[in-house]
Amino acid sequence: MTDKITYLSSLQVDRKKWDAWVQASVNRRIFATSWLLDTFSPGWEALVMNDGRAFMPVTRGRKYGINYVFQPLFVQQLGFFFLDDSCVSALPFFLERLSSNFSFIDISMNEMNNIVSPQYDVTRMSNFLLGLDKPYSFIEKHYNINTRRNIVKAERLGVSLTPDYSPSEAVGLFTANNGRKFTHISRLNYSRLQGSIEAGLDKGVIHMRAARAKNGEVLAAACFLKDFDRHVFYFSSNTEEGRLQGAMFMLIDNFIQEHSETGMLLDFNGSMNPGIARFYRGFGARQTFYQRLKINTLAFPARYFK
Repeated sequence: MTDKITYLSSLQVDRKKWDAWVQASVNRRIFATSWLLDTFSPGWEALVMNDGRAFMPVTRGRKYGINYVFQPLFVQQLGFFFLDDSCVSALPFFLERLSSNFSFIDISMNEMNNIVSPQYDVTRMSNFLLGLDKPYSFIEKHYNINTRRNIVKAERLGVSLTPDYSPSEAVGLFTANNGRKFTHISRLNYSRLQGSIEAGLDKGVIHMRAARAKNGEVLAAACFLKDFDRHVFYFSSNTEEGRLQGAMFMLIDNFIQEHSETGMLLDFNGSMNPGIARFYRGFGARQTFYQRLKINTLAFPARYFK
């Protein structure tokens, strides 16, 4: 390939120009926009070819004196982006350039990236998408029995939905009910998550709602992020009582009702957990895949760096 791939430092990246590239790309995702990258990976850098015909954010970190590239928590897919199909063939060269700069890389590519080289450690990751182009009556017919049963249960128990729920309350609900299960999530991670939700609310791309019991107790909360062609089930939290009352089923069903016939997708944000996957499938979502890329050329004993 004769096209030059340029490595840009964070200060060299023109945010306005970058966001225009993201907007124009074939496989555009909101997670690649500068405001979300600045939130989850301050100091991110970039690989760019032909003034943005193809580009790749580099979410770098440093630990134990080792520079590495990582996938930010709460960001499902990043990877290689391109403005037209003629640039797809540049992906191997981007990976070659990236691996020449970093000895440890662990990132998620996007659904339109396909790595076939045996030299890389690639894992197929699962995602679930639901089309919102049809009327709600059509979509609802494809719910499974368990999903229908839980929605009816929530209605019977008097669960109600409210939009007035703050990012700090949603994150607090999650940490109070699930924090012990996710010990790898640090206070900094939660702070960045909350910051992204607050910024998204200001930009009009975040939709929040909560489910409450008859007595007003919050049972569950959900945060939806409006991407270019989809709504992402970005962040959610559920109490034990919420699970018993089917609150999250009602939250998602209500969102589907409101956004049916829009031509958008509902992106459930994926999961490799079989139970969560069944929950998503229960709404009629179809399974799709993306790739997780790992490169580790560190010498022993640093090779076991995490």
